[in-house]
Amino acid sequence: LLFSNAVNLLSNVPVSCLDVLICPLTHEETTQEATTLDELPGDKTTEKETVLKNSTMVYNGMNMEAIHVLLNFMEKRIDKGSSYREGLTPVLSLLTECSRAHRNIRKFLKDQVLPPLRDVTNRPEVGSTVRNKLVRLMTHVDLGVKQIAAEFLFVLCKERVDSLLKYTGYGNAAGLLAARGLLAGGRGDNWYSEDEDTDTEEYKNAKPKYSITFLFI
Repeated sequence: LLFSNAVNLLSNVPVSCLDVLICPLTHEETTQEATTLDELPGDKTTEKETVLKNSTMVYNGMNMEAIHVLLNFMEKRIDKGSSYREGLTPVLSLLTECSRAHRNIRKFLKDQVLPPLRDVTNRPEVGSTVRNKLVRLMTHVDLGVKQIAAEFLFVLCKERVDSLLKYTGYGNAAGLLAARGLLAGGRGDNWYSEDEDTDTEEYKNAKPKYSITFLFI
């Protein structure tokens, strides 16, 4: 109930003010991060990245713990499996608006929800990751639920059709694309930074087959 009330409160805050959910690391936190990283050998690049991401939920020098709490709350609401309209859509809508208005929040959530695609053998809706769960909601019987789930993923993809299809498949995204007049491709109306969405080697190698198997069924 406390989390639900917090979400409802934040949903009434002007979107331009939602950057209060993130803040620069304090001097103590920065010092702790640096000390932990310095203790690792110089060649342990992966371990350093893991420490930087997991210890205090850092992204671009910003503390993302509040956003991570909201993301965990959203996933728990999905796992509950009922009352999606009342319990899930408010937090999904909040995260969507945060992502649309604030670049650091969007990029952090993209890393968490849509990490580099390595599983290219299973359909996008098959599995237990947050991405899989959200993709399944894109074909939910409740129109409001499937619209906000699709919108959230679309915003994380910077409203680029090709990027959305890579993570969700054409069939799952068809409803959103039809409503937006984007069935032939393109991108949405909002502007986003031009940072690249890099493909993994697994996806590059499987891309021709992946496109036929998942994107167009």
